Amino acid sequence: MKRMWAPWRIEYIREAKPEGCIFCAVPAQTHEHDAENLILHRGETAFVLINRYPYTNGHLMVVPYRHVDDPRDLTAAELGEIMALVNAAITALQSSMRPDGFNVGMNLGAAAGA
Repeated sequence: MKRMWAPWRIEYIREAKPEGCIFCAVPAQTHEHDAENLILHRGETAFVLINRYPYTNGHLMVVPYRHVDDPRDLTAAELGEIMALVNAAITALQSSMRPDGFNVGMNLGAAAGA
């Protein structure tokens, strides 16, 4: 592939962005809003949600509830749960979509898309 093309993201690019952090605001809503917010799972220290404007099929995100700018600021419990949820997401995607591979990464800072 020479170029990643995701034309469905144009809606996101053009729309006005809300103030604050979406990853703090979304899980702060009640569980009744999980389906509309695309939250798949709530853990003790982190949650899993579907990217509303994905680059590819199966684009999930595992996010800590606590807002930190640097993963080195996460506790051992947060890091452990995040990795356990990543593993659970890989297992679920493997069984449901059978992809050829997975890309697991972090966007740290505005220049990286965070």
